[in-house]
Amino acid sequence: PPSIRKGEVANDTTRQRDENPTIRVSNLAEETSEKDSQDLFKPFGPVSRIYLAKDKNTGISKGFAYITYNRRESAESALQTLHRYRYGHLILQVEWAKPSGS
Repeated sequence: PPSIRKGEVANDTTRQRDENPTIRVSNLAEETSEKDSQDLFKPFGPVSRIYLAKDKNTGISKGFAYITYNRRESAESALQTLHRYRYGHLILQVEWAKPSGS
């Protein structure tokens, strides 16, 4: 972050967000809800955040989500198990999320 480049120390929330393992899931159906995402990803371990992208006007899913786990092992397990997993009528694509700004 710019604050670190200027020699300042990053606060704990910035550092924690950058260190937590996050996966990106795409090819979700428009009907996917936040509860659906929780049901699908929580069995792999404690989840600290789920961001399901939705259209601002309609509230319909845009087809992708970011899932942040407390532990890298949980994220790795979810990624390996759910990549190319048939969910509803679609095949999920799961990958490591790229750091913001890249």
